Amino acid sequence: MIEFKPRYFVLPAIALTVLAMLHAPADGGRAAQGGCFVQTRDPGIRASFDALRRAQSRTAAKVCAIASNLP
Repeated sequence: MIEFKPRYFVLPAIALTVLAMLHAPADGGRAAQGGCFVQTRDPGIRASFDALRRAQSRTAAKVCAIASNLP
């Protein structure tokens, strides 16, 4: 017969807690503002990133959204 003891549940509970904490973005959600591209104040660089964003494929946009935790 199987014995249920608290010591069998402590380590998995700690592991689940750690995994739940890792689910949140490490940068506090700031990456979601810029997506996969760098936020910059230089208008020339910003224009080149905007052109790249418009030219990227639909699949690349989906991967960027997933990486940035966007829906």
